[in-house]
This record gives sequence, C-alpha cells and structure tokens, in this order.
Amino acid sequence: MQKVQISDDVASQLYELAKVEHISAMELITQLVKAYKMEIAKRNELKEFFRPYQKDMAGFKFSREEANER
Repeated sequence: MQKVQISDDVASQLYELAKVEHISAMELITQLVKAYKMEIAKRNELKEFFRPYQKDMAGFKFSREEANER
C-alpha cells in the first residue's frame, strides 16, 4: 500500500465528512475514488460517442453578406 500526504485542512474535512456519514475516513476515500473513476469513464464514453459528429471549424469564417445573398 502507498501512503498519500494531504494537507491538515483537507484531513480535517475528510474526518468531519466521515464522521457525518458514520464511516471510516479510509472507506470515504475509497468511495470518492470509485465515484471519480466512474465519472471519468462516463466522460470518456461521451467523448467517444460524440467524436464522429465533431467538425474542425478552425478555418471557418462567417460572412453575413454571403449569408444574406442566399
């Protein structure tokens, strides 16, 4: 197991949250890491879903006059 260093302020908040939830600080950290991992996976899944619909608009320039001619 690896050790992680956190600031005193963060440690204090961690222990307060764990106390409110009636769980250990280690269990709270485990839940937070798992939730964050799921969030990242969902975000990546959405990126992959929308990838085929993305267009490179770097060279696009809107011309109001040209649009009005149509």
